[in-house]
Amino acid sequence: MTKYRFQPSQLPHIVFEIARALEPDAVFLVGGAVRDAVHRALAAHTHELAWTPGANLDLATRCRPDECLRRLAAAGFSVVPVGIEHGTVGVPGPGGLVEITTFRSDYEYDGRHCRVAFSDTLEEDLLRRDFTVNALAADVTTGQVVDTTGGIDDLGAKVIRTVGEARARFLEDHLRILRGVRFAAKLDFALEEATRAAMQELAPMLSRISGERIRDELLKILGYPKPSAAFRLMRETGILKVILPELEACFGVEQNQWHSHDVGEHSLLSMDALSPRFPFLRFVTLLHDIGKPGAKRWIDEKGDYVFYGHEETGARMTEAILDRLRFSRREVERGAALVAEHMISLPGNIAPRTLRRYLARMGGELFWELLRLRVADRKGNLKKEGADSGLREVIRKLRAIEREQDALSVKDLALSGQDLIELGLTPGPLFGEILSWLLAVVLDDPSLNRRETLLSLLRQSPYGHLLT
Repeated sequence: MTKYRFQPSQLPHIVFEIARALEPDAVFLVGGAVRDAVHRALAAHTHELAWTPGANLDLATRCRPDECLRRLAAAGFSVVPVGIEHGTVGVPGPGGLVEITTFRSDYEYDGRHCRVAFSDTLEEDLLRRDFTVNALAADVTTGQVVDTTGGIDDLGAKVIRTVGEARARFLEDHLRILRGVRFAAKLDFALEEATRAAMQELAPMLSRISGERIRDELLKILGYPKPSAAFRLMRETGILKVILPELEACFGVEQNQWHSHDVGEHSLLSMDALSPRFPFLRFVTLLHDIGKPGAKRWIDEKGDYVFYGHEETGARMTEAILDRLRFSRREVERGAALVAEHMISLPGNIAPRTLRRYLARMGGELFWELLRLRVADRKGNLKKEGADSGLREVIRKLRAIEREQDALSVKDLALSGQDLIELGLTPGPLFGEILSWLLAVVLDDPSLNRRETLLSLLRQSPYGHLLT
């Protein structure tokens, strides 16, 4: 036991109910909630730990999974066997699922999967964890923290170090190589020398990890205040060229006179400029200029480089990257569309009818995302810093369009398909053609979106002779 402890009265009541249900086996809090509480206590020079409401509740116990299920069910809990083959069961709690895992020790692994054996001691369980800062536990009954691997010292020294020999830890699970970078970025810590060396040596092993697992780690990184720190560390350790070689190729690619950084550095700065509330959009912003290395050309007449067509090339590359990382089909299409559209002309004096056409073609949600990307793109170029008055004017006009509820799709028209039937037309492809024509008229002048006005325009149109 260490000097660090939670006041038991601070801990969520459900952990004590679970602990009572699992008696006589002891129950321990483990995971990030303990790590982060100790980290805050070190900064505040105190041994008293403060519980953060909403923190993940991960518990560990000697009690075997089948017995956990039986005891918890007998105590009236609704139990979910979330990963019973690995020793984990879940109990719905006020802030989400509380996971209870039996003490384990890995005994067979291939870098992607492992088979586990259950163990009888907390010490064995902590020795199988990835990094010392994550190998802390707190006794639910007393609140005292257990540290058998030096995690508290490493939190104080602000270093990420593996539990035991680094190379062995990364060979057990290759994803730990990327997780180490993530924790260094999350905590603003350095990598311990042997840990960094093993990462550099074994980074190519990440190519064996599934796209889903890489994606999930990246999205967590993208939720941090400054994700560029993690991506720079990925470059230094050789991770980036394994998991995102297209982005690695952007570094050192000089841009034209209007840019302050090379393509890679500009991409990192643009990503940071977006709020952590938008992790997926941050990732797309990171990729928005990914087509530039292949599109770069020198034009003598300009005396400068150009990147004509990089948005189309980048859209195809973005689609391939998102697909490789197993994003949903909707996200793949959305990301590719944002990169394809990121160079459209959006001057401050843009006509409202042009904005309405963009909105009709792209949809409001995608267009707002595009504007956020464009603002971040400007902020990521120090030579253009503050030069976004035009975008501010575009945003003002867009908000006015939304307030006025201008028609942006055929479903918003004051004339419907039923009206066309009443005019003597037979449902078919012609309906879509007529409604699209009317929408184009209304996009130019929203005041025309009145039923009688649209009927009059239709009678005078090339389709008028078809009406009864």
